[in-house]
Amino acid sequence: MREVRETVDVVVAGGGTAGHVAAIQAGRAGVKVSLIEASSMLGGTMTDGGVFMPNHWHTPRQAVVQGIGWDLFKRSKDIEGLRVKPFSERRAIDTPGYYSNVNVPIYATLAEQEALSADVEIHFHEFIGEAEQDGNEWIVTSYARGIKRITRCKELIDCSGDADVVRTLGLPVVKADKRQPGTLQYRIEGIDMQQVWKGEVQKLYDEAMEKGDLEKGDWAYFGIYPFVWCLQMGGHNSTHIYGCDTTDADGQTAANIEGRKRMLRMYKWVREKVPGAERAILKQMYTRALSREGCRVVGEHIVTLDEFMSAASYDDSICNAFNYIDLHNEDNGCDEIFHESDELIPKVPFRALIPKDTNRLLIAGRILSADRKSLAGIRAQCTCMAMGQAVGAAAALAIKQGKYSRDVAVADIVDLTVENGAVPI
Repeated sequence: MREVRETVDVVVAGGGTAGHVAAIQAGRAGVKVSLIEASSMLGGTMTDGGVFMPNHWHTPRQAVVQGIGWDLFKRSKDIEGLRVKPFSERRAIDTPGYYSNVNVPIYATLAEQEALSADVEIHFHEFIGEAEQDGNEWIVTSYARGIKRITRCKELIDCSGDADVVRTLGLPVVKADKRQPGTLQYRIEGIDMQQVWKGEVQKLYDEAMEKGDLEKGDWAYFGIYPFVWCLQMGGHNSTHIYGCDTTDADGQTAANIEGRKRMLRMYKWVREKVPGAERAILKQMYTRALSREGCRVVGEHIVTLDEFMSAASYDDSICNAFNYIDLHNEDNGCDEIFHESDELIPKVPFRALIPKDTNRLLIAGRILSADRKSLAGIRAQCTCMAMGQAVGAAAALAIKQGKYSRDVAVADIVDLTVENGAVPI
């Protein structure tokens, strides 16, 4: 195995929804960044995970999250030749915000090019195995095929989605005994929906469940939506993997296998039993099963459900966190909890992105310090992007100001993100 030694200012672990934005923001601010990503592209859940619906950029009244993620989204739409509709032309009926699909190949490539233009060093197919502090620096050891990389840096950002770095350091995390189900994303096309009758397909589905031809979780939202919705979505985001735990490779493997088994069972049944689906094609399968909930880091502040639902304001608010509570479960598919008013816009405090009693270490994404129910709202992709931009700014400012990232003034962090298009707090 070839050993490579490098020195940078900031190492970002994970190039997903939070991590790629964190790296771009830090790079734009003029510091040297190394981005270590275990998969083959940037964007994480939104790209190679197949949940290509970042939500929610704005309410019916105002912009909530913009910044680097929003800019990449708009540019990707421009390449497609599609106009981004302003919120004044949208109708928030089903949820208090809007889903906005991205083209996965375009978005992933744009994000990559933007990172490179910010002089970010990208290391795909690589994961962090060890990390330790050496005075005021970190020594980060990562592994890839044929490579052992040892990187010295001043600031370390964990955007891994499963708190890989934080757990490597032995810092406290919380992992619920019963977690939200995971999902493997796929897409069935070619169903003639004119031949699909809502009542008939519901009866066919119910009969298949009684006979055991389908299993609970093959259709995730059995308790809140009719089965025809699964066909309308082509199966996308329609499967639950119970007990999904992607915090290690064995758990990820098990989730992948279970998700693909459910996908194939559903496709075969739909094509054989549903009128209008005889020519259906299993068109798309994404590369890995996704977890909605893994480890939550214990930070300097733990965001609570009451704080989230009351849209509490903090002295150290660094970004908005708009989304309803979206808590997936085995009982009925999903519990949805909405704010009393669309004027209530929750915030994320900077302290929730600082692991407790640490220096030069930040986190972003679904591993933030929060209780289980508030996390089910904050984990939305747009919010993860906003958190990523904030910690990228904090790390860069720490390098330039010669201090710990935890000690950087929140006003300075917000100002830098606003310079890069973020919504003022």
